[in-house]
Amino acid sequence: MRLKTIFALTAVLALPTTLSAAGLDNFYGVNMAACVPTGQTSAQSVLFNSGGEASFRDGGFGEIILTCAIPNTLSRITKMTVRYKDDGVPGAGSQVVTALRQKRYVFNGISEGVDSAPSTIAEADSNAFVPPVISPQGYRDHQKNVLPTTGTLTFDHRRFFYYIQVNMRRPAGTTGPVTVAYVTLF
Repeated sequence: MRLKTIFALTAVLALPTTLSAAGLDNFYGVNMAACVPTGQTSAQSVLFNSGGEASFRDGGFGEIILTCAIPNTLSRITKMTVRYKDDGVPGAGSQVVTALRQKRYVFNGISEGVDSAPSTIAEADSNAFVPPVISPQGYRDHQKNVLPTTGTLTFDHRRFFYYIQVNMRRPAGTTGPVTVAYVTLF
């Protein structure tokens, strides 16, 4: 009886116990606190709050540019979504532009050529489309296909670096919020 119990426990413990990462290779979400302000962005303009959002400080205006790295574990996506707040008036004031970008790089001995300038794969512009407010906090979600044919983008991490660039613009004299909470790729 005791030997049967030991064998039964051994059989149960031998089963795979790792968690499945299924689906994680085609989803990535980043809050703005995980992004890096570019050199053009004044540290006095950008405010990162504890919720991970990035926004203009009170009275701030101009442009904030944030760059968010994409991990090389992301293999494929079809859509990009940005959650943001702005004045909601196309072409009249504040603006949030979110771009999925790539830059070709060269490793000696693996590939030949030179590093390239960044190119844009997909871009979501809050002035091009104003979705309705979808949350009690006043956020809007702008979702965009990353390829015009609604196909799947397969990342080539051996040849390219991929990143998200978020440009937040607020003209002088504007008092409404310009905030970006997060960007998701899936």
